[in-house]
Amino acid sequence: MLQITLITIFSQSSIGSLQYYDPVHIFSDPINHYSLIHFVEYGILSLLPMIKTVHMWSISIGWEILELYLPNDWARESWLNKLFDLFFNWLGFNSVRGYFVRKSK
Repeated sequence: MLQITLITIFSQSSIGSLQYYDPVHIFSDPINHYSLIHFVEYGILSLLPMIKTVHMWSISIGWEILELYLPNDWARESWLNKLFDLFFNWLGFNSVRGYFVRKSK
């Protein structure tokens, strides 16, 4: 309930200098060059043993929410792109971690 209320507050107003930017498109440009960057950076993140999957999801989802409030043009992306960003984060994290776990056995 509190989460829904906070989302409603954030989506209907600007707080301080933060302003919500609703993605204009739903499906446009779902995979771009940032997708590779997401894969690589979360692959590197997976090399830190103290970072667990729950941390990866928290950082990933938190970043995608933050992008909705950033004024930069590079943060303007479709909803499908945000979903694919989360997928590439997960794929990079699990691929690299899985590779090194298998290699160490």
